Amino acid sequence: MARLRPLPLLGLAVGCAGAVAATYAVLVRTHRGQRVDQGAFDGRAIASATAHDAAQQLLTTISVGTLAVAIAALVVQALVRRRVALALVAGTAIGGSVLTTQLLKRVLERPDLLIDGRLYANSFPSGHATIAFAVGVAATLVAPPRARRLVSVLAVAYAAAVGIAVIAAGWHRPSDVAGAYFVVGTWAALAALLDLVLERRRGGAAAWPRPAVARSYLVIGGVLLAAGYASTLAIVAAGRAGAIDWTAVNAAFAGACVAVAGLAAVLMAALLGAVRAAHPAPARRTPRPRAPATATRRG
Repeated sequence: MARLRPLPLLGLAVGCAGAVAATYAVLVRTHRGQRVDQGAFDGRAIASATAHDAAQQLLTTISVGTLAVAIAALVVQALVRRRVALALVAGTAIGGSVLTTQLLKRVLERPDLLIDGRLYANSFPSGHATIAFAVGVAATLVAPPRARRLVSVLAVAYAAAVGIAVIAAGWHRPSDVAGAYFVVGTWAALAALLDLVLERRRGGAAAWPRPAVARSYLVIGGVLLAAGYASTLAIVAAGRAGAIDWTAVNAAFAGACVAVAGLAAVLMAALLGAVRAAHPAPARRTPRPRAPATATRRG
């Protein structure tokens, strides 16, 4: 049996936890960060009334009831597969993420650094984005090996859609969504680490998507994240300097949406890559050559 390695998952958990702190420190606690974040948020006016209504409809799919149904479905799947430990893994990923987000939202204040006359309540991280990504990640972790690739694609798509929807609906800023994704990334890595420990005890070995799948997420997501974030920075900066009309800053919303989708893909790539590294493929045994048969003499 191949040796299991926990360090990739531990590194991912620590990295995502640090990213939560960095996102809050840079985009919420600094004047420049708030200006970029608020510029992308105000640019949501680019969304049409139809798109706004669609965002509202999508957000209605997330509630206490739907969360309970999702958790129950994952538990049932684990029981059907006779893998009770997977129910604990799913509960860790979802429960840890949701509770952490609610705690952070209560203790992390948003200072009024823009002095624009508007009062802002604590909104970091986004609860809806947390639930959407946590459920998708948990489903990926407990899915049967043959279905994991498809489930991971659906998880990224749904998390990105909800992340964009909360911005378009005016519920959250891009930093709130990014913080939510990083919270989920932290608990997803810890849940996968728990699965690693339980797997070692039962002496099994899980099958995970090949590294090429994680690389695809990383490349596509990285390009989207970099392009979206860079364009948002450039548009907001140009708008503040008067180089372009402020209405053009609506495009900053589009850039933020691209960055949100890219971040979801990058974090899924990091999770799949870390899990794959923690579950290396077992070495193939080469069959031993058979000894040539000796002829027997007949008397």
